[in-house]
Amino acid sequence: MHTLVFAILGIAAVFFGLKLAYVICTAVVLPATKGALYVSTSRVRILAFLEAVPMESGQLLVDIGCGDGRVLRQVGRKYGVRTVGYELNLLAYIKAKVLCFGRKNIQIKLRNFWTADLSEADVIFCYLFPDVMKDLAAKLKADLKPGAVVVSCNFDLPGFMPERTLRPGNSLHNDPIYVYRF
Repeated sequence: MHTLVFAILGIAAVFFGLKLAYVICTAVVLPATKGALYVSTSRVRILAFLEAVPMESGQLLVDIGCGDGRVLRQVGRKYGVRTVGYELNLLAYIKAKVLCFGRKNIQIKLRNFWTADLSEADVIFCYLFPDVMKDLAAKLKADLKPGAVVVSCNFDLPGFMPERTLRPGNSLHNDPIYVYRF
């Protein structure tokens, strides 16, 4: 009986520790993310994006705020292109590194994308908070090469007209995915 109680308390302590780590990691990056939390992109949204934006060998996809790296893994699996993900949340970064371990075409950086040179990117994927979209639009306008594609889930880039707006039918709220060509 005592062993069962200790086992349950041990499991609860592990879950509490993980939750505490999540809270700390989120709090540390709040000033940079302006309130955006680590939330995984749904499979339905990733598949809609992959169908709408075909990629070719030799291209580079950059996921700014890559979370657990699921977009990077799906893009790598479907198109075999090089992918780079930027993530600030330490817990999400570690999870992405573990889940992407051994995949040669995936690189994940624990770094703020605001300081990154995005000029080599052929496709940019983002699922960010609305408060950063105006600044992001300015950065992308300055950094991206002609013909680069930007995919933004839920929130539009101010001052830019999307080439397409996707609405995955099976998505929970049918939120838009904006596709831009610079």
